[in-house]
Amino acid sequence: MNDTVPAIELKGISKAFGPVQANKDISIRVMPGTIHGIIGENGAGKSTLMSILYGFYKADAGEIYISGRKTDIPDSQAAISAGIGMVFQHFKLVKNFTVLENVILGAEEGGLLNNSLSKARKVLKQLAEEYELSVDPDALIEDLSVGHQQRVEILKALYRQADILILDEPTGVLTPAEADHLFRILDNLRAEGKTIILITHKLREIMEITDTVSVMRRGEMTATVKTSETSPEELAELMDGIHEKCVEFGEADGYVDYVRGANIAGFKKVADAMLAFGVV
Repeated sequence: MNDTVPAIELKGISKAFGPVQANKDISIRVMPGTIHGIIGENGAGKSTLMSILYGFYKADAGEIYISGRKTDIPDSQAAISAGIGMVFQHFKLVKNFTVLENVILGAEEGGLLNNSLSKARKVLKQLAEEYELSVDPDALIEDLSVGHQQRVEILKALYRQADILILDEPTGVLTPAEADHLFRILDNLRAEGKTIILITHKLREIMEITDTVSVMRRGEMTATVKTSETSPEELAELMDGIHEKCVEFGEADGYVDYVRGANIAGFKKVADAMLAFGVV
């Protein structure tokens, strides 16, 4: 892939649900082999935008380009065919199926299920070694931790040969240790040339793992900046649309979370601000 051509380019994407304008004339370029964060408060339109890219929703207006080619994505199967995979906040796994069965579900080769299982077992072993995605292929999903279930979702996308991986609030259900392991997985994927889109509202995740970050507010794209050239304070201002200084508060998971409201006095009000900001 030519790294001067965006892996993904969205032009003028708009989407309304009745009177609510979820996305308004959004344009964004995501370069190949990078981790691109999309940040915004709850309701900013992040997930809607990525659901359009993955074919769950159809945009009212706008165009999608994949590796420089205009691409119509009417459904998720078209997205998969275009090399796009998505890991949702709420996993799409069959609980009483094994890891192997979930991975091949919908990707079986004709009626030869045994051949599909044999192929998938070999591919999963290879992917596990390459990307630190080890998981027992014969384990039932219902017996796995949340972190391991998330690995299965990533394996499903990679098994379908996704070059672009979208993760929607991926750490919301993870322990701090699982989140750290996820970041190592994403770093390995980036090193192998995969393109990652990380949807989150957590500033520390953006600063830690992304190369570029786009900020959304009330359905619009307010800025796209290199992560190394910005700060949590600047991003918070772009998210809020107001000039408030961030405060550092709380290290329960070993990280400093940045939240709004330096002018708020008292522990309870600071805690309320953290909840409103979506940090906890």
